[in-house]
Amino acid sequence: MRYRAIVAYDGTAYQGWQAQPSGATVQQVLESALGIVLREPVRIVAAGRTDAGVHARGQVIAFDAGIELTSASAPSGRAGSSDLARVLRSVNAVLPEDVVLRTLDIAETGFDPRHDAVQRGYRYRIWNAEVRSPFERTRAWHVRDPLDGAAMAEAAAVLVGEHDFASFQGADDVPRASVRTVTRSELRRRDELIEYVIEANSFARHMVRNIVGTLVDIGRGRLPVTTVPALLAARDRRIAPAPAPPQGLCLEWVRYP
Repeated sequence: MRYRAIVAYDGTAYQGWQAQPSGATVQQVLESALGIVLREPVRIVAAGRTDAGVHARGQVIAFDAGIELTSASAPSGRAGSSDLARVLRSVNAVLPEDVVLRTLDIAETGFDPRHDAVQRGYRYRIWNAEVRSPFERTRAWHVRDPLDGAAMAEAAAVLVGEHDFASFQGADDVPRASVRTVTRSELRRRDELIEYVIEANSFARHMVRNIVGTLVDIGRGRLPVTTVPALLAARDRRIAPAPAPPQGLCLEWVRYP
C-alpha cells in the first residue's frame, strides 16, 4: 500500500533532505525510523528537496509498504487506536527530536508528492537588529544593517505572475527549466522580525534564497527597486546578488488538487 505523511523538521543538524553518503539527512532518519517500526526497508519520495540547514513545517512524503494499515479504530473505540495512529506514535518515538511526522494517512495508488503538487509555499525570516537574538540564530538570518521594508515589499510584489526566474536559479552545469508562476510574494515586518512569504506552482533550485538575497540588498539601499524586473528580464544568474543563508528558510506547505 502507498502512504502519505506530512513531516516537520528543524534542518540545522542535517545535510539537507536527500540521502547521501556523507552526513545525516532528513530522508535517511525518516527511512530508518519507518523501517524499524514497519519491519521492512522503506524508500521515501518527497514534495521537495530542502538544502542543508533549511527547515520544514509542511513537507509531504509518500512511501510504499507491504503492511496494510487501517484508519478504523479498535473495537474499544479509544481515540487514536487505529493502525495508522499507532504507527504514527511509534515512528515519532523512534525519530530524533528535531524531526516529526505530523500526519500519516493512506494515499491513492500512484500518488507522487512532487509531481502531483499544484502549489508550494515558503517563508523566509530575517532578524533585523543590531543585536543578535539567541532564539533566532537557527531560524532567521541576522542582518544588522537597517532595512527599508517598504522598498523590499515593493520589489517582492513584482514577482507575482509567470516569469522566467533564471537569474534567481542556482547555477550548475545542468540545463533546467526556469519559468515559474508565483501567486503570492509578500513581505511583512513586526518589530525586529521581517518575514517574506512566497507561493508558486514550483520553485527552481535555490530560488527563494536568491530572491531574498536580492531583496535584502534593495532594503540596504545597495540596489534600486527596479533591480527585480531588470533581473527577470536579464535571465542571468551571474549578475544577481549572493543568496541568503539557509537557516531563515522554511517549507511551510504543499497543496494538491
